[in-house]
Amino acid sequence: MDFFRHRSLQTKINLVILLILLVFFGIFSWISFHQQHGYSVEEAVEKARIIAASATRGRQYLSDQLQKGGVELTRERYGLIPQVVSTQIGSLVAADVGYTIRQVSERYRNPKNAPDPSETTMLKEFYGDPEKRESYRVIDLGKEPIFRYLQPFRVDESCLQCHGDPATAPAFLNEMFPDPNEQSFHYRIGEVIGAVSVSIPLGKLQAQVQRKVRTDLLYSGGVLLALVFCLGLLVRMAVTAPLARLGLAIREIVRTGRFEKPIPRRGQDEIGTLIDGFNEMMVHLGEKTEHLEESEKRFRVMTETVRDGMVSFLATGQVILFNRQAERIFGFSKREVMGVSVARLVHEECAELHQAGVEDYLKKNAAQLIRKLHKIPGRRRDGSQVSLELSLAVAESDGHLFYTAILRETN
Repeated sequence: MDFFRHRSLQTKINLVILLILLVFFGIFSWISFHQQHGYSVEEAVEKARIIAASATRGRQYLSDQLQKGGVELTRERYGLIPQVVSTQIGSLVAADVGYTIRQVSERYRNPKNAPDPSETTMLKEFYGDPEKRESYRVIDLGKEPIFRYLQPFRVDESCLQCHGDPATAPAFLNEMFPDPNEQSFHYRIGEVIGAVSVSIPLGKLQAQVQRKVRTDLLYSGGVLLALVFCLGLLVRMAVTAPLARLGLAIREIVRTGRFEKPIPRRGQDEIGTLIDGFNEMMVHLGEKTEHLEESEKRFRVMTETVRDGMVSFLATGQVILFNRQAERIFGFSKREVMGVSVARLVHEECAELHQAGVEDYLKKNAAQLIRKLHKIPGRRRDGSQVSLELSLAVAESDGHLFYTAILRETN
């Protein structure tokens, strides 16, 4: 807090503005990150959806064309089997884009098409919900998290050529899989038999998110700096600069003691109202100062022309007024007496005052002394005694008592 307390108003306002904008910047960054993450996931889903659909449609198209062309599948034409072609194309595409594309099934022929545990779990979702068209999630396979997308494929008429009744399957398949109960036979039209599995390393998604968030942060950071500069400039023009001018004017008034020069108002806002109030206060202070100066002038004339001596002092005895007649009576100049104890002007014969001290003496005897004439032995500068007739008055100013003694020499 000491750091903040000793800073200028402009700095304090700028820091508050900066703090508020930083909070909004942080909130914006958090929202931006999650939005971009969501957009990246949506983009990944869309890419995986297209890849999976392309694999499925490609397999179906090739199967239809083989049937229409009456092409007989043999061991030599094994590479033309739609499932094999689709798998090979998926591998080539995956090598280009850095994804993993597989066609997985629990009733596989090629062990490479066996699903891993997460794919098995996702396949069961399709078994339990025939209307489900896709499934995706983030999984951890130990190396790094990946985004996994599965799109089911269902058995159609073209699939039965190789996966239907073993008796009607190509001869080379019966040679490769002689068991008539082998799991890759006896497919039924419409059942979910597997899925196209697309795996995208999460690092790729995170890199996309980071690039987009970094771009957003650079843009918003630039906007933030521009806002801080513009708001700081606005605050300076509208608040701190007028207050600084007001402060300079006040210091000038304190230095010169002149109240007649008003501070110019440059706006219709609260600062302008403050300046108006200050100018009005200066007018009143100028009038009061003028009246006070006139009053002091009259008082000085009166004290200097009166025929009696006048000595004013505080309750502690400290002399605060010593007129010309008092100088003549005591032989002291005003400079010698001002600020010293009034006891210096009382002769030693008044032992009670000197023993008790002025303050205690007044507390004890003020009631008898005030507004009554008393004889008192005075002491001149040369130490000689002078007989005086004294009348004492008391007054209060700013919570402090002070006394005024009217003195006259007696024979």
